[in-house]
Amino acid sequence: MNPRALWCAVFIAALCAVPENGLAADAASKKLPVKTAKLGIAITPKNFPQPTPQDVDQAFAMAKELGDYAVFIYQWHDLDLQAVRMTMEKSKAVGLIPILGLSPTTLDQGRKELDLPAELRKKAGAAISFGNPTIQEAFKNTAQNLARLQPEYLCLATEINFLALQRLDEYLRFAKLYKETYGELKKISPKTKIFVSFQWEWVRILDAKDPLKLAEHGKVIEIFRPELDVVGLTTYPSPFHDSPVKLPKDYFSWIHKHIPKTDEVLLMEVGWPTSGTGSEPEQEAFLRRLPELLKPVNVSVLAWALLHDVGLTEFDANLNTVGLFTKDGHKKPGVEAFKALGSMGNAIRP
Repeated sequence: MNPRALWCAVFIAALCAVPENGLAADAASKKLPVKTAKLGIAITPKNFPQPTPQDVDQAFAMAKELGDYAVFIYQWHDLDLQAVRMTMEKSKAVGLIPILGLSPTTLDQGRKELDLPAELRKKAGAAISFGNPTIQEAFKNTAQNLARLQPEYLCLATEINFLALQRLDEYLRFAKLYKETYGELKKISPKTKIFVSFQWEWVRILDAKDPLKLAEHGKVIEIFRPELDVVGLTTYPSPFHDSPVKLPKDYFSWIHKHIPKTDEVLLMEVGWPTSGTGSEPEQEAFLRRLPELLKPVNVSVLAWALLHDVGLTEFDANLNTVGLFTKDGHKKPGVEAFKALGSMGNAIRP
């Protein structure tokens, strides 16, 4: 569900063309208050995947009007560190705090395969596994390069529980690699909160399928402790629920069956589409219901999945239309509902 193409080559090219003076000059880096949930969004510009430099410039400005955080998720195979640095600089220039995410598993194969850069795949040979020392070293180097950018939050794997559901052996190998990498990153950037994210709907689906094994299911999260500064979640309820009204009251507080109530939760991707399994009224209704659903949860950042809709052939109607604005820039009713969350920050914290 994680939009791999958020920063594909065409977007990076457009971003590089944006003049520095096209963005706000003062960088107001804000430290996250302990007791207030902040809003964020993944910056997808108008007309994506063929935005103009002006579209990109406008997208950063719009994101700052909506929140304090900007989410950028990169597939490992096409990670461009120079582009990441530029992204961070431009985010900070408008007063946004970047949240960086790395996806070492493939999006188009259900996150069950390793998403390796081409050169690394050649070096690794037939042993494509997180147990391969060559892949381990490359992953650590990539993570270290990201940590040197001193992000406030750094996610080293997105929706990693998909791997556990399909290839438990590789999941265990990755968890070991993550824990080894964590300590090295803390030496580079001690203040960076390091974590992985879990796809929330599939946590609930697994629990519903076998409710007598909740403790066992929770091991999917526990295996990363104590090297887990934040519990990251992605959530897209619409394919599994007819409407926001039908979401149970414990939809998100169910997480406390697996983690302590004191754990910091970062909602890295929250989305409800306006076509496919959703509609504009449903997206708005979901956003307006979030304070009630999230109140029992210790949420630090709530980041919406997309700023603008995108037009990607590898996405279905659901993923293409979770934006708060249409692909050509028209505002959806959900925009005002999302803004209203900003005045309810304390309402979505215990």
